[in-house]
Amino acid sequence: MRVLVTGARMWYAINTIRLLARSGHEVFAADSSRLSGGLYSRYLKGKFIYPSVGENSSAFVESVIEKIEELKIDVLCPTFEEGFVFSKYIGRLEGRVNVLVPSYDHITLLHDKYSMTTYARSLGISVPKTVLLKDFSLEGCEFPVIIKPRNQRSAEGIFKVNSKSEFEKRCRNLEEDKYLVQEWKEPYQICTTGLAHNGRLIGNVIYHNIREYPESGGIGTCRVSIDCEKALGEVKKIVSDLNYSGFISMDFLHDRINGEYYLVDVNPRMSPGLLIAYNSGVDMVKAYLELANGSEVSVARSPKTGYGTFTTAMEIGWFFSTLFKGKFKNLKGFFKSRKNLKDDSWDIRDPIPFFVMLLSMLNTAVFGPLRGGQTKSFSLGATCDTESLGSEEELIKKKAV
Repeated sequence: MRVLVTGARMWYAINTIRLLARSGHEVFAADSSRLSGGLYSRYLKGKFIYPSVGENSSAFVESVIEKIEELKIDVLCPTFEEGFVFSKYIGRLEGRVNVLVPSYDHITLLHDKYSMTTYARSLGISVPKTVLLKDFSLEGCEFPVIIKPRNQRSAEGIFKVNSKSEFEKRCRNLEEDKYLVQEWKEPYQICTTGLAHNGRLIGNVIYHNIREYPESGGIGTCRVSIDCEKALGEVKKIVSDLNYSGFISMDFLHDRINGEYYLVDVNPRMSPGLLIAYNSGVDMVKAYLELANGSEVSVARSPKTGYGTFTTAMEIGWFFSTLFKGKFKNLKGFFKSRKNLKDDSWDIRDPIPFFVMLLSMLNTAVFGPLRGGQTKSFSLGATCDTESLGSEEELIKKKAV
């Protein structure tokens, strides 16, 4: 089978490429950046660069379709937010390639943090108190609070505010309908990665981030699988209620005093838990191919706990980021914490992606703050805000008239 993996800069895209190739498939990869680790895997049959995902999504889709036809691709496997665009323009892909992505309605509902929290609350799922910035009143407010964008990823643009004066200063120039104010919860994060089909959870893994990049909070760089029936139940609740299909990843904050789990983010896409799941006995890559091709897949058995991964390239980025900021205490126990965990970026049989990803991480650690942030710098050209997709569609219609 010929499979195209997009979003090749993501380390879980590299994992996907390797797992597919070792299962005997012909694998191709693509991204908008040449500095994408997955493009340099020895397992690839071919690769290409496509236009920026968010800047001109229509041109991006047409570029991918052209390559799908040229390379005779059987299955398209998106790993990051390019999947949002494929979902929006799913009609252009039908009949050309097999792909499994969530419906665009589900993506817009879950990617928007405000609509997601409102929806989750309606299902009885615990979420922090959340209001739009434009509706927020300082009267009677208890600090600290969290200010975050409605449509972002990897903790981009999120900041903690400790006082009224700091709040007024921070929010002075923000677009009030695009930000929300959220109750502060201790940042002990529990994450999930799952694959669903027609409202049924096919496979799922739950894990805890030991470290995140940047070190102030963001993408997990070191993770270990755990058991959490509460979080699993909430995932199943949303999947069932929406009759959801596709990858789905959720982030919870665990209050270890009252024992509650608060849902704070839902990503309707793949995430780093992919290889954790595989190492724990749940092969979501194989299940994805079967579902995309219309085959029936039985519900996977429960994953084993205590299995984890770390991403060395990102760990080095975390290390230098922490070092440059002078937070030396956070470096204590750095090497011991990775004992018995598996590296999900280094492979002696496929070494070049590791060094490319390492170069990318060092680049964002040093120059990222000048480009709007470390995680934003890493994801330039790969992200897609659903709001901008709607605006682009209206512009195309006007030009046609």
